[in-house]
Amino acid sequence: MLRKKVIMVTTILAMSISLVGCSNAPSTASKSQSPVPPQTSSSSTALPPDHPTESAQPGDAASQAEIEKKINDYISKNYPGDWKVDGTTLSKGSYTENGNYKIVDGLNEVFPDTMGVSIFVGEERISSSVKQGTERVLKGYPTPSTVGDVLKSGKTSSTQSSGYIKVYLPLKAGDKTVAVLTVSVPQK
Repeated sequence: MLRKKVIMVTTILAMSISLVGCSNAPSTASKSQSPVPPQTSSSSTALPPDHPTESAQPGDAASQAEIEKKINDYISKNYPGDWKVDGTTLSKGSYTENGNYKIVDGLNEVFPDTMGVSIFVGEERISSSVKQGTERVLKGYPTPSTVGDVLKSGKTSSTQSSGYIKVYLPLKAGDKTVAVLTVSVPQK
């Protein structure tokens, strides 16, 4: 039993070390995407030691509104129809995001220096532009508490952290918030 615990702790430490350096900032060599685990204060999941933590400070309202407009313009132009959720499957018109990742990847191009774009249905991350190798980072990281706040309030929110503004945008079917899209964009 002790041997299993040692192996588990060693594995967790190795994974944490491999996740260090979560920035997607362009480099002179190549632009790579590292997993960006979201933060929550009640989580017991180990995060990389130098990963930025979200501050309690609200994001800049002007930047938040600009980012929100770009997101809404992109989605409206490229994905006509209404949002709908069936279980944890999210669709917009005839398009389903689960397993396709076109919305998050498209927004990753709209915001090329982002740390990542994710969509949550409830507590579950159903889509992410962040990859670890060739795999999408969907599980294994805590859901930010702000996602739950936006699901309840139905209002866009933002936080600031290490030179980034993280915007939480409610995706609505009528008056009901069915999902939350998050994007971390460098502040101006």
